[in-house]
Amino acid sequence: MQYHLSGALDYRQSKTHLAHTFVVPEGATRLMIHFDYTPKQSLGQLVGNDLSLTLFDPIGARGARHNNPDRNIVLSAVEATPGYIQGTLPPGTWTVWVDVHRIQPLDTMSYWFDIETSDEPLPLIEPFPPAPFLTTRGTGWYRGDLHGHSLHSDGKWDVPDLVQYGLENHLDFVTLTDHNTVSGLAQMDRLASGALLTMGGTELTTYYGHALALGVRRWQEWRVGASGLTMPQLAEKVMQDGGLFIIAHPHSIGDPYCTGCNWQYLDMMPGNARCVEIWNSVWDGESGNEKGLRLWYDWLNAGYRMVATAGTDIHRPLTDPRPGFNIVYAIERSEQAILDAIRKGHLYLSAGPQLEFAAAPDLMMGDCAITDTLDLHLRWQGCSKDDCIEIVVNGNTQTTLIANLTGEHRWTLHHPDARWCIATVRSADGYMRAITNPIFMGEGWR
Repeated sequence: MQYHLSGALDYRQSKTHLAHTFVVPEGATRLMIHFDYTPKQSLGQLVGNDLSLTLFDPIGARGARHNNPDRNIVLSAVEATPGYIQGTLPPGTWTVWVDVHRIQPLDTMSYWFDIETSDEPLPLIEPFPPAPFLTTRGTGWYRGDLHGHSLHSDGKWDVPDLVQYGLENHLDFVTLTDHNTVSGLAQMDRLASGALLTMGGTELTTYYGHALALGVRRWQEWRVGASGLTMPQLAEKVMQDGGLFIIAHPHSIGDPYCTGCNWQYLDMMPGNARCVEIWNSVWDGESGNEKGLRLWYDWLNAGYRMVATAGTDIHRPLTDPRPGFNIVYAIERSEQAILDAIRKGHLYLSAGPQLEFAAAPDLMMGDCAITDTLDLHLRWQGCSKDDCIEIVVNGNTQTTLIANLTGEHRWTLHHPDARWCIATVRSADGYMRAITNPIFMGEGWR
């Protein structure tokens, strides 16, 4: 079976999804799709045009590969192009969607597919080894990354490289969240070890915002509108699957440089989301983390019990040694326990300093006291001598302290209007070094 499909686009089709169907015959063993388009980037443009493919067989999704220059798909029971799920080829009508992320205003584009199937016998392969059985470590603080990519989407390295990065940085956990695909998670799970917990999910990379769906292994619908679903409904589906939904880098640089990278869903400000990534990559990079911090403050002040997270959003080896990691207090080192602790807000974010933030008698970050008076205790270590510690109440700095490498501060917070309190550590030039999640006060939180 052979097909040739083609089409034309201009900027009016930006941020749309175009369906093309073809038939896979009974007995097909291998599917080969060659996809290409022109122009990639016209003269004088800072960024090029960006199309990707999402593939469905008659039963369900077979994956996607976002923003990767390799546009050839090979699929069978024994192999799959990264981004796509290997397996037998069900006969019937398949659908390949052209996901039009970006077309420059002056461009008229042409795209085409050459699709072919083969019925040649496939070689026998050894079954995948199962994920190792790991004994879990008990209650304690666990440091790790919630946001990372591989060549299964637009990363410049493979899954083992991401795992090696976690080991080299002495992390307790590292997470693979490729764009709109879960094809790398089986390998990610098999690379877990006693030294490193490997976690999984996907980054829902929509045209008007990105979000992390953590703890899910099934492919997640991401096509707002074309799927018939709104973003709140997609978020609800993630949560119904047991996943943790996190709004990612809400104030990152957006169109045309990074289509969809900033959060524009007016029906999710924050809607049913209760986690937001305020620290993406390095603090002073292109992710707009200061604006993301202020957005988090605004949502907290509006009565939403929002949890702040960090993610390196790593695509290749780090060149800046100051990313923020999540330091999570969990009952054990397992994916479920880490995600449960994050839901509760039992974490702080740090590029080095260690913090302990609590309220008497037994409250920690993420907990809520039904009172207007709190006895608070902050302890820190690993700071630089010029670091400043700020105590922030309801988004306003109440107290500023000089860190002096290590120290502690005790105080009573009594204010009838106080609703939440956090602590931050900043360097002398204002660079964020660490930030806690809030301790909450009062009732009526959403």
